[in-house]
Amino acid sequence: MRWAMPLYKESPALKYINRLDLSSGNELLKKCDSICNWYSEVILNRKSFIKYLVEKELSAEGEYQLVFMAAGKSPLPIELLFNNHSKIHRVFEIDLSGMENKNALYIELFPDLSNKLRCITGDITSPGIINILYDHGNGYRRDIPSIIVMEGISYYLHKLELQNIVSHFCSNRENIFIIEYLLPDSYVIQERQFISRKIFATIRKECGLSDITEYTRDELKNIFRKTGGDLISGYSMSDMEFNRTGVYRYFKKPEDGWIECAIGVTGPDSK
Repeated sequence: MRWAMPLYKESPALKYINRLDLSSGNELLKKCDSICNWYSEVILNRKSFIKYLVEKELSAEGEYQLVFMAAGKSPLPIELLFNNHSKIHRVFEIDLSGMENKNALYIELFPDLSNKLRCITGDITSPGIINILYDHGNGYRRDIPSIIVMEGISYYLHKLELQNIVSHFCSNRENIFIIEYLLPDSYVIQERQFISRKIFATIRKECGLSDITEYTRDELKNIFRKTGGDLISGYSMSDMEFNRTGVYRYFKKPEDGWIECAIGVTGPDSK
């Protein structure tokens, strides 16, 4: 969130961000910046590109519902709803904690939009994740396609957990996953492999996390195909940087980056 602050210059994101206390991340930010003093470019590229991908999907005909896995404090859900209100049936945010406070802030700051926002406390790895969406009158519907956003979370899931999440959305409608993930070292130029290793080791130590999970594009494709879907596109950090800035500065070649984004689909029309 601290790295991404330059993205939040307009309402409603700025209005929302200004109410958050992000000071608990200050020390971790300093440690990561000491490893790579331009690492913010990675986060800026990633966040702006995921927003771009979701809005590209929303530009298609019809109405969608958005599901944010491990949503945290991200302002992206309110940004997307504000800019695409007529295209979105409802926005669902799921996380283990912080959802009650986020919901209260939404109601205070955006009363006209809060009826389309659902902040749900739950475990995204739970076998009953779909039931969580249906519970308590949240308004999740099987007849409307979903766009499921998984930003900043795939690293902390076991591969079987990710596969299970994908499988839960194999309904009678095509659903779209937008996933961001970490590449194995062998896919990154040697002189930059230390960056992701040290950054994620620092995060893991500070936050008491278990091992970090890496994926290749082929591995993700196999996960979707096992559930009857497919991976339909993938993007390197070079693609993300050019989309945001119009130039290749830090990531001139795909192998200069260690994070990618992919779009996968599930459902009967995904093949």
